[in-house]
Amino acid sequence: MPAYNAERFLHEALESVMAQTYEAFELIFIDDGSTDGSRAIAEAFAATDRRIRVISRENRGLCASLNQGIDLAHGPWVAIMHADDVMEPDRIERQIAFIEDHPHLAVASSFVTYIDEKGRTIGRYVSDLVDFDSVRSMYEKNEVVGFHHPAVMLRKDVVEAVGGYRDAFWPCEDVDLWNRILEHGHQILVQPEFLLRYRFHGSSASISRARLLQRKFRWVEACIVARRSGREEPSWNEFLVQLTKLPWWARVNLERVDLARSLYKAAVLSYSQDRTISLMTNLSGAALLAPILVVKEVRAKFTGSKATSASTHSEVEARNDPTRLVD
Repeated sequence: MPAYNAERFLHEALESVMAQTYEAFELIFIDDGSTDGSRAIAEAFAATDRRIRVISRENRGLCASLNQGIDLAHGPWVAIMHADDVMEPDRIERQIAFIEDHPHLAVASSFVTYIDEKGRTIGRYVSDLVDFDSVRSMYEKNEVVGFHHPAVMLRKDVVEAVGGYRDAFWPCEDVDLWNRILEHGHQILVQPEFLLRYRFHGSSASISRARLLQRKFRWVEACIVARRSGREEPSWNEFLVQLTKLPWWARVNLERVDLARSLYKAAVLSYSQDRTISLMTNLSGAALLAPILVVKEVRAKFTGSKATSASTHSEVEARNDPTRLVD
């Protein structure tokens, strides 16, 4: 569990890990130079449970924290967990059972329930990548394979063999890793069970970050195509230069779609926070820029959904592309 200034939701996240029905695990908590109470909260938990190891160091970023945690892990499998999310009580037990049923897997993820700042259910994430044929189909089309990072369990030796997380690709460092693992001949699947509650909150989303995510996602796509064509990956700067060489209308179209997706993501955040004016403003902006895209997204995520038992929110369902809604 990497953490940087994560005290707001950390207690609940740690409680969900330590309450797992499967108890034979170690929790490696990497405090990435936090200036709030994150380290103290983790150390308080560690004082009462010997399974927790707290590592504190200067701020080096998410990828460095993830790579260090994987390096320190004693077991062959590592479950990723974020400091603002909540594990379902049987997450580890169910994922281990799934892995045992699919012994050739290198990465296993799951469906995800979206929650807001108060823990209310606001939506769901499901995936079609629940069988090897679906994963193979996306791979053969050079489509980017992605799913939610904190729902993942991965093989330590495979991650280290392909070079681990690459910092330059943040905030798409996870998507970059999954696709490199596939290219090395390993198997990936999404377990069709809801095993994680992914928290959607203000500090996890912004229009500027959403736009960066969209642009980095396109870079991941470009690198995938280059590698599978036998060419060298473009660097980030080379990729940006390539974009400037596109026809003007193509550049405008990319900006239009990226901004529309960013505004739509901001609208979903506003929806989760009951901010009606912000919701309508961002949704209207997204619809003005990309009406067909927004209609498809709204139809897929809102139409026919039922109210949740926890609140009056309608459920929002995303499919396959977690970058559409959250990262």
